[in-house]
Amino acid sequence: MDHTALEELQAVCRSWTAAIKCIPDSEGRIAYFRNELPQLLFRRELFVGVLTGILAGPPFPNLRQETLFDNELILYLDSGRAFSLRLYIFGPGEHTCVHDHTSWGVFGPAFGALEVIRYRREDDGAEPWQAQVKLSARSVLRPGDTDLTLPLDQGIHRTGNPADGTALMASIYGTPLRRPFIQSFNIDNGRVYRHYPPRLKKRMLAEQALKMMATPRPPN
Repeated sequence: MDHTALEELQAVCRSWTAAIKCIPDSEGRIAYFRNELPQLLFRRELFVGVLTGILAGPPFPNLRQETLFDNELILYLDSGRAFSLRLYIFGPGEHTCVHDHTSWGVFGPAFGALEVIRYRREDDGAEPWQAQVKLSARSVLRPGDTDLTLPLDQGIHRTGNPADGTALMASIYGTPLRRPFIQSFNIDNGRVYRHYPPRLKKRMLAEQALKMMATPRPPN
């Protein structure tokens, strides 16, 4: 990545960190970022620099940094966990699964069109592995447009590229809740799936395997 572009991107994020220290509530921070993000989305040279950095390899962006989506890149993590800036790269027609989040988020396209499909949960959540979700809204954003997602059931959605070519989505997420996973929803059969960060998922699998291996096996 061009050092000038990297320095400019980090300078923008540091200015955000300083600004939101004076904004204690989520509503105020969401309003702040909805005003700030469109200005970043029009900085095409910064995103060209990020893409160039991907091809060049380390040190930035760090392709080995753990993310929940395989098209996701972490561009900035505030040291106090107040927010993070992430980039998502969508190929032609590609969309995420239907999912929720553990924080609020402000997002928009930096290149191409971005489709946002929202869903409404209609059950009471009593059964953790089943959910009734129905389509509630659909919109297409253009560069400079922004939208908002909220945590948990208030923000069930999927995003993606409705067109040919490539789309870039920049997202700012607030401080995450303590729940260590996000959920995805199969709208055809109502199944709910939990997605953990890769490092945590491997530890959980190892712990489960050790417990199973320590259990005495019945005789044949």
